[in-house]
Amino acid sequence: MDALRPYTIVVRIDSSPEGYAAAEYAASLCLKLKVKFRLVFLFVVALYRRTGLQLINRQTDQMNADIREDAENEMVRCKQFLSRFESLVQYEWISIKDEGNIGPIIVRFIKDSFHTPVDLVVVGRTADVGIKKIVGGHVSDYMLANLSCPVMVVKDTYDVSDDEGDK
Repeated sequence: MDALRPYTIVVRIDSSPEGYAAAEYAASLCLKLKVKFRLVFLFVVALYRRTGLQLINRQTDQMNADIREDAENEMVRCKQFLSRFESLVQYEWISIKDEGNIGPIIVRFIKDSFHTPVDLVVVGRTADVGIKKIVGGHVSDYMLANLSCPVMVVKDTYDVSDDEGDK
């Protein structure tokens, strides 16, 4: 790793217990790092794809409107949760909205949007919801299989106090 470049950690955040556990894990890790770091929380809004059929598109548009509304509320909850880290670590918030499953959206974003290498991706063990769950499976499995950087998968319970003996 280039000593001038910050150690870059990207965290997939959502309002699930697993998403919050991933955020806590990443913040705790950054507090322990002895090098400059860049912590990025990535919030993803995965919309259904439109088709060439007008009747289906009307239904898709309604479902996507519901997804956008739910995402706005979820984003507020996530930002409230992250506020506990503001005095401890500096971080960036990136929100992306795209069509498709969450895993491919994140992988594409990481590969295309970061000008420096990502050193670690932290993700909770969650699956897509609804039909996307049946087709897409676990987001973490997709990321493990499709990212070239290390991926840390955090279960739904991560307590910062678990690390207290590591000091």
